Amino acid sequence: MKKEDIDIWKKSLSILTQIFVPAIASTLISDPNYAQGASTFVLQMLSLAQSEVKQKRVESLVFGLEELLKKHDPNFKFDEANVQEVRDLLETAIINASRATSEGKIERLRRVLIGHIMEPQPFDYTSRYLDLAVRLNDDQIQILDVYYHTENELKPLREELSTIHKILKDSEKIEPKIFGSESKASEKVKKIYKEKKSLTEKTLEDLQFDFEKKINIRRHKNKEFEPEVFQFLFNDLRVLGLVYNPSEGRMSDTGDPAYYHCTALGIGFIKYLVG
Repeated sequence: MKKEDIDIWKKSLSILTQIFVPAIASTLISDPNYAQGASTFVLQMLSLAQSEVKQKRVESLVFGLEELLKKHDPNFKFDEANVQEVRDLLETAIINASRATSEGKIERLRRVLIGHIMEPQPFDYTSRYLDLAVRLNDDQIQILDVYYHTENELKPLREELSTIHKILKDSEKIEPKIFGSESKASEKVKKIYKEKKSLTEKTLEDLQFDFEKKINIRRHKNKEFEPEVFQFLFNDLRVLGLVYNPSEGRMSDTGDPAYYHCTALGIGFIKYLVG
């Protein structure tokens, strides 16, 4: 190994000394060529650098991780975190980094690791996020990001719309008693009822307008791609469990992907990426 490579690995392993057995890491730092007795994991990690390209990808991941940690919490200590879990996730991230085809994907790996360290989610979820970080392309990330941000606004609108629809549905059962031929309701009562129903219908109209306004943000993003390309990108998101159609198989299903919902997996993944 060249001297400059040894210097690079010294810097890379500075963060690993906080995660793995100090003696092992220090052995590697002092002499990377003759790391007798070093852990199998660290040796495997070094073997990933079998090419200059792969080596630089791993370096990029480790260096960036250290910098992000300091930005989020200058006082953060690995020994206060779940070390074994972080080690397992870092191993996955390093393997994925060696296979990553762009710096953008390595950046996603870093953000997932930082996200888990700062706000842990179930291990299986974070492990999936690390796979998604290199599996998805930039276009899919952009689409999912728009769905994630609009989902936060659409969810309360859906709940309000559901409540209003129920109120108007229930009113259909009440009206015969108020306006029927045998009704004893006074004109004043009938007037108040009509006014309240009119206000409720206006509220429904306003909510639907706001709802469609958010949906159109998704449609606008989706139309940036050729139909066949978008279908391929979006179907992959669906297969991977990041979005789903709540109306599938129902009469209300319009087939418009803009009405799809983000899954918990999709929300958690993008949440880590946006920090």
